[in-house]
Amino acid sequence: MALKDWLKAEARQERAKLKEMSFQDKLWYIWEYYKIHMLIGCIILFFFYILGSIFYQKSFTTRLFYVVMNDPYASFSDYEGMSDGFKARMGYGNKERVDADTSLHISFGNSTSELDYASLAKITAIVASQDLDLLITNKDAVEHYAANDGLLDLEEVLPADLWELVKEDVYEAQDSSGAVFSAAVNLEHSNFRQKSGTQMEEPCFCLISNSKRIDTAIEFLRYLYEE
Repeated sequence: MALKDWLKAEARQERAKLKEMSFQDKLWYIWEYYKIHMLIGCIILFFFYILGSIFYQKSFTTRLFYVVMNDPYASFSDYEGMSDGFKARMGYGNKERVDADTSLHISFGNSTSELDYASLAKITAIVASQDLDLLITNKDAVEHYAANDGLLDLEEVLPADLWELVKEDVYEAQDSSGAVFSAAVNLEHSNFRQKSGTQMEEPCFCLISNSKRIDTAIEFLRYLYEE
């Protein structure tokens, strides 16, 4: 008997068996005799789902990734709206991403909590992978990352016209050698709060030293000062 005919015969026999059973017996029979087949089927479907998700994510291009740290109002703010506004301003398409992580909170003091350690580990991993382009945070964090040579000197990297716009708002800090440099821009006089909807006090904008998208990060700073 050909395989096709054999499969048809088996299917007829199974249908005949199930037809004679009660509903509960059908459920027991299917589970008892086909649970391995169902498990294998679920594993195969899950595998294709994961594979599809990977390929789908690879179809996107990240144009900018930034972290907002130590904002107590983050959950009430609209950072997604601010990111979308920048996307529109840059003319990015649907598969070009501007992403933000606003969940990090670190206290740079004498006492460090488990949440601080988790946030430190997370941002260290992001910086090490060169995925982080800019940081918006408070002055304590600016001083910490400046002392660890994690920030660029804004006076050296900003275009002349943008530097003229922000130089009065520059916050200076010391690097690992003790040299003072332009580590951040205090966003008090920008439109950061209007664009994000936050009430964060003294938010500071910093450029991450190993970012691969510095030009885009600089354009983001310009965007924060635009009406």
